[in-house]
Amino acid sequence: MLEILPAIPLGMLLSFSFGPLFFILLETSISKGIKQAFFIDVGVVISDVTFFSVAYFGASKIITEENQPALFVLGGVLLASYGLVSYFKTFQKRKKHQKGKVRIIETPRFISLASKGFLLNIINVAILFFWTGVLFVIGPKFEMNPTKIWIFFITTVSTYIVVNLIKYYFANKLKSKLTDRTLYKIKQTLNVFIFIFGSYLVFEGFSFTSIALG
Repeated sequence: MLEILPAIPLGMLLSFSFGPLFFILLETSISKGIKQAFFIDVGVVISDVTFFSVAYFGASKIITEENQPALFVLGGVLLASYGLVSYFKTFQKRKKHQKGKVRIIETPRFISLASKGFLLNIINVAILFFWTGVLFVIGPKFEMNPTKIWIFFITTVSTYIVVNLIKYYFANKLKSKLTDRTLYKIKQTLNVFIFIFGSYLVFEGFSFTSIALG
């Protein structure tokens, strides 16, 4: 099963892919804890399973020249909306805290955290393209053997989780050195980044459309 070994560096690559989730997970591990970040990761992995299953059972029929721009626009609008709403919600929470209102510490709802990870990853259609591309590469090598293909996928996501847990451990060590003001700036910078990333996807989607019409 030596052909499975490339799954390990692939999982490490996924863990260090810079995108909205990369910063969300790091910020969560610092401000809320490793366990909370892990449950967001659980949702991410579930969405990866969904994407990979779609790719395995015929994503080539879904990803066509006709609907690719629409998928980019949809994913971009959702991401940009999330970033914008999250920005103003974080701003409002800080204003209430500064006015001296009692801060209620809620018990983490791990299902909601997993749902957050799932939704943030599932709206990024680029992940579907990624897993489809991976499948197109490894499929012929494994002669489309379902067992080998799914072992490769499981090894990839397992590596991703292990590397992320190591990242969260070291990131959490910084928690004592960060003030509320610093965490607020990190969160708001993250929200701006997500909004820009989503807007970029929308722009790409319309660019594809204009090229196709041209």
